[in-house]
Amino acid sequence: MNNYQLTIKVDDKQVVLERILQVTRYRGFLIHGIHAEVNTGTQLGTVVLQVHSERPISLLIDQINKLIDIKEVKVDNDVTAQIVG
Repeated sequence: MNNYQLTIKVDDKQVVLERILQVTRYRGFLIHGIHAEVNTGTQLGTVVLQVHSERPISLLIDQINKLIDIKEVKVDNDVTAQIVG
């Protein structure tokens, strides 16, 4: 299985985390870990999502980017190799 860590910048909306998790499940990725926090001053949040799957990560990134409240999605290649699944 391939392991990935995504850093996702989002608008501070209540449903954004639910939507990210739903898309992740629909695309066949298993969640290994998640960390979410909000910067109340800027009303932006950061979601760090650790996932693994046999599928290419581009399938998940493309779908997350289509969500309304998403500002940016990045794959952290340095951490990817360190995730133990």
